[in-house]
Amino acid sequence: MRIKKTRVLLHQLLAGTMLAALAAGASSTVANAAADLIAVNGDVRTVDPNTPRAEAFAVENGKFVAVGTTAEIQALADGKTTVLDLGGKTVTPGFIDGHTHLTSGTDYVTGVDLSYIPDKETWLKKIKEADERLPPGVWITGGGWDYTLKEGKLPTKEDIDAVVKDRPVVLRDIDFHSIWVNSKALEIAGVTVKSEVPAGGEIVVDAKTGEPTGILLEGAGDLVTNKKPAYSDKERAEALLQTVKFANSVGLTGVHDMSSIAAVYDYLKLVEDKSLSLRVWYGFFEDKAANIAAAAEDREAVDSRVAASGETKVKGPLLTVGYAKSVVDGVLSTHTAYMLENYSDRTGWKGEPFQSEADLSALIKAANENGFPTAVHAIGDAGVQMTLNAFEKAQSHAKYPNRVEHIEIINPSDIERFKTLGIVASMQPNHATGTIGKYITERVGHERESHAYVWKSMLQHKVPVVFGSDWATSPLSPLTQINDAVFRESPFGLGDGPWHPEQAVTFDEALFAYTQAGANMTPWADQIGSISTGKWADFVVLDAKLPDPVDRSIRKRHVEATYVAGTEVYRAK
Repeated sequence: MRIKKTRVLLHQLLAGTMLAALAAGASSTVANAAADLIAVNGDVRTVDPNTPRAEAFAVENGKFVAVGTTAEIQALADGKTTVLDLGGKTVTPGFIDGHTHLTSGTDYVTGVDLSYIPDKETWLKKIKEADERLPPGVWITGGGWDYTLKEGKLPTKEDIDAVVKDRPVVLRDIDFHSIWVNSKALEIAGVTVKSEVPAGGEIVVDAKTGEPTGILLEGAGDLVTNKKPAYSDKERAEALLQTVKFANSVGLTGVHDMSSIAAVYDYLKLVEDKSLSLRVWYGFFEDKAANIAAAAEDREAVDSRVAASGETKVKGPLLTVGYAKSVVDGVLSTHTAYMLENYSDRTGWKGEPFQSEADLSALIKAANENGFPTAVHAIGDAGVQMTLNAFEKAQSHAKYPNRVEHIEIINPSDIERFKTLGIVASMQPNHATGTIGKYITERVGHERESHAYVWKSMLQHKVPVVFGSDWATSPLSPLTQINDAVFRESPFGLGDGPWHPEQAVTFDEALFAYTQAGANMTPWADQIGSISTGKWADFVVLDAKLPDPVDRSIRKRHVEATYVAGTEVYRAK
């Protein structure tokens, strides 16, 4: 009887007909009712607790209208229905990245991407290729370099000077907290050892020459990046569109993006051009409470123009200015994360916060009172504790949850505070695996490393966990991040097998954290995040079936196709 009732409901949705028989509990059918698209013969991981697994589903007017067996769904097709035979392949909801910087990372798509390349020789080769490819005068940007992969020492301006002398080269490291530049960039920006830098920033100086090495830490990088000529509106839109398509290619249908408030208008242009194939919950960087009210005006303007575009009627929610983003410390790799105890490999140094607890609390309160939840970058255990203190002192709540980003190491007693304060833990699996065998043990020692990247402990304490990439600081691919969350092994073959496997999560937990968990932090929780009847049809087709239980073969899997609101936005060639 349950199947019959479900089928009646499906036909109601498809035909838009009210059936008296349903109210009476009788089965019925509607003649000529048909879906726009059906997907059959699949391994569908729905992330819907009511129906976790299925074989097939149907889509009508951009939404899921049926989820069930292949036989049930085939009955909803006619000659005009597009039939997607999955051939046993795994399908998941569209992935939602809970922490990324697409608008800040377009240079990696259009410029130089050095991510996961261990040797400096290849970096320089790619830089030289970019020099030959780009028009004269254009700055070479991008990055992703990681000096810990091979040489173990920072590169210098002389390295770049050897291949590019006559144009500025500005390349962020994999953590986005250091910048490597050439002499031309320093010259144009007027950077010397005497240049004043923001709190927490540093111009690294050569001990022998007394001159800048070409490495700028934290806010010191702004001395150069602020001198870079601005892109035109057209250039920015084209670069962002390329980046959105790249995101679709790895299965992303939604992101929590974070950048300046101005960058949200680049997304808005894509909406108005009817070319945005990604749902964007946008976070703007802000450290001053006094500026929050202006951001609320931006939110109203963006929402009004998105509604006027008409796109949400056919695609569902696409873009809103959702939350404020602030930063309290740096990263472990450069000893700029704020720690409760001294770094194990730097005597007398705990790092320093980038702002006061009082200022952070004032920002949180102002943001929440203006309807913005606040996301706070906190990596060291002291940074995390200070952030929780600030949330507690603010005594305010937005409609959607406040959150702490990264939480790479934590005092165990602070885990329960996340639950008590209603704070979401936003964490990035590859940040953990990328440190294995490189620097995590050196920085915090064996005793404290068990308090690092504690995904499972968060879940065990009923703390909501959302996963993301923090691209471009780690791979954008959700499959890579999910693999790292499940197996906690170095992507570079370092270490001795799984690192603190007690903190690994199951595949289902990781999949939830990369889909519905991201939706739950937004106004769109009932509209996206799972393959459920009535939700917008965002889904991803993998290139093969995942085994039960999921094993390391997930590392070989790729996205075959990505759909947003039932429309294909990517298909592998």
